Amino acid sequence: MRLVIHPLFILVVFVALVFSVVDFFVALTIAVVLHEVVHAMVARKIGAVISCVTLSPFGGVLKLKTNILNLNQKRLIYLSGPIASLFFCMLFGVLVWLFPVIFNYLEYLVVANFLVGIINLIPIYPLDGGKVLALYLPIKYIVIFSNIFMIGLLVFGIITFRWWWIFFAVITLIQINWDFKQSIYYDKFNYVGKPKTGKFVRYAVMSTMPLWHIYHMIDPKHPTEFIVTDNNNKIFYEKDLEHWLLKYDNYITLEHCL
Repeated sequence: MRLVIHPLFILVVFVALVFSVVDFFVALTIAVVLHEVVHAMVARKIGAVISCVTLSPFGGVLKLKTNILNLNQKRLIYLSGPIASLFFCMLFGVLVWLFPVIFNYLEYLVVANFLVGIINLIPIYPLDGGKVLALYLPIKYIVIFSNIFMIGLLVFGIITFRWWWIFFAVITLIQINWDFKQSIYYDKFNYVGKPKTGKFVRYAVMSTMPLWHIYHMIDPKHPTEFIVTDNNNKIFYEKDLEHWLLKYDNYITLEHCL
């Protein structure tokens, strides 16, 4: 499993040095790593193959080599991180409370784990709360809502002169759009202008094929349409497939959707 450092994480390191909050930043980094380790442990437990973990400012991104997971498995992976962070917050808090002289240095970890856990429950992309919400709603609407929410937080921070709120809003806005543009849904379901050939890529598919199998047939450079080889010879497009992938589990067969 590879550990990748998000460019925005490096920016946060620089800000921490400038404002002399290195101690808290170290605690925040530890909290993020613990958060992602639990994500990875749960993913492996249910049989997912992990490609890499990207360390970002307020959490991380767990990338899987296989995305063939049902809705319950995805929800479990996404929620395991925030739950673990809040658990570590309570654990370190109890140690500080019972043994204040020995464990007083853990106070930063209490706060850091609490922030990582609570922030990741916010239903905005690409935080864990937003990923859970994306299991039930189209991702593009969640991204729009996330941008509006963070712009509102940015404006409020500017009006009230809360510089850390401004910093959090700006960093999160960049991450929302940066990560979405590199996601599998953006690559396969969004195109800038018309394809160079001006043609659709067409595939014939069986109605008994699972959604994940059809998904991997999509050409990321050109719009794709599918002709179902059953008695009705129905036609559907990749936008339909996007909707079904967000609504149903990946192993659901095409005939169930049609």
